[in-house]
Order: sequence, then structure tokens, then C-alpha cells
Amino acid sequence: MRLSGKRVLAIGASGGLGRASALAVAAEGARVCFTARRLERIEEAAKEAGHDAFAVPCDVRDEASCRTAVADAAAEMGGLDALVYAPGIATFGPLAETTADEWRAVLETNLIGVNVALAAAIEHLEASHGKAIIFTSMVVHDSPPRLKQAPYVVSKVALETLIEAWQSEHRSVGFTALANGDAWTEFGDAHDLAKVAPIVREWQKGDYMYGRMMEIPAITEQVVNALASSETIRRIAITPNYST
Repeated sequence: MRLSGKRVLAIGASGGLGRASALAVAAEGARVCFTARRLERIEEAAKEAGHDAFAVPCDVRDEASCRTAVADAAAEMGGLDALVYAPGIATFGPLAETTADEWRAVLETNLIGVNVALAAAIEHLEASHGKAIIFTSMVVHDSPPRLKQAPYVVSKVALETLIEAWQSEHRSVGFTALANGDAWTEFGDAHDLAKVAPIVREWQKGDYMYGRMMEIPAITEQVVNALASSETIRRIAITPNYST
């Protein structure tokens, strides 16, 4: 029980890596507040987690909603020892066909929402000398960027710099960028496979992928490791082993 007694706010915990990470953290003894837009989903996840976990609705694209969720979580738990931010969305298609609304949706979720959440939580994290784990992506290493996913890539490149900026301004809190490789979650289920599959095949031909998807527990165990570490782990970058 490496995280026994820790008070953790998991944002984007209704599905995918956010939910899996929150459950892994709870399994190590932490008390977790599950937050996301889909209240029924986070209530189910909190019940599964046990350890007095609870659910609070939160929309990271709505600043008031995000700030209220953080305040409610901290009030219920008497503070925060850690924040895990997992929400992420993407568009698939050529840049010339990407609309301004699509750009806004990606940046508001993947980048601006992180800043809003951290701004709301930083006082609590400083009080506990806590930690913040932010999911980025291994796409930041792709050169040139992966075809037809530019808004997502741009948001994640900017996010890594944002995390460094927060660490520079708030040295009593440990900030970790967690850049994971490709893993099949609800992130993929939200898109039209007929549109996405040909794009993924282009990535495979360009050697952007490893011939296989990463197993989700391999990612969530790194969330636990970063939170349990006695020191700050600035960045974790993990990819699947090459397929044989």
C-alpha cells in the first residue's frame, strides 16, 4: 500500500487511462476523487475503487466547473496530496480541413484545462508538498509530426513546456510529465474507424509505431511509481517493446 493516506484528485477518470490510473492509485491505498463529465461513470468507478473514493463532476473546458470540482474534492478530503490529469482528445485529418472549432476543443482539453486545474489546485498541493502527474504523449518525439493529427501533437508539445513552467514557478510541488506510447483505450473508440484506420496505417509505414499497442497496466504502474517516489520524477517516457 505505497500510497496509503494520500489524497488524490484524478481528473478525466470516467474511462481510459484516467480511470485505470485512478483505480491503480486507489489499489495502493490512496483516497481518490474521481472527476469527469460523465457522473454515472465516475460514480461506478469510485464504488469499484473503494477506500472511501468518491465522485465529483467536472468539465475541464469550463473553468468554473473545474475550479468548483477541485475545491469540492479538497474540502471533502481536507486537502490534496496529488493531482492526476488524464483528459485528452484528438482530431484526425489534414491541416487544411481542420476547423477552428476543432483546434479550440483540442487545446481547451489538452492544454488550457491543465492550467485551469493546476491553478485551482496549486495552493493545496503546495500546502502538502504534493505532486502533479500530467499525461502527455510520445508523439512529441515524432519528427516530422504524425500525419493528420497535428492539433493533438501541437497540444502535447506545448503541454510539456507548460509543465516545465509550472515546475519553475512552484518548486515545492513535484510535476511529472508522463509521455506514454500508443495504447488502445476509449480514446480510440470515440472516432470513426473507417477514417482513422488508413491514417494509422500511414503511421505504421512511417515507422512511428512499434508494431503493437502498449498494455494499460504498464502505464498506470508508472503513475503509482511517480506518486510514491520520495523525490520528484520530472518526466517518464514509455513505449511498447518492439513487436516480434
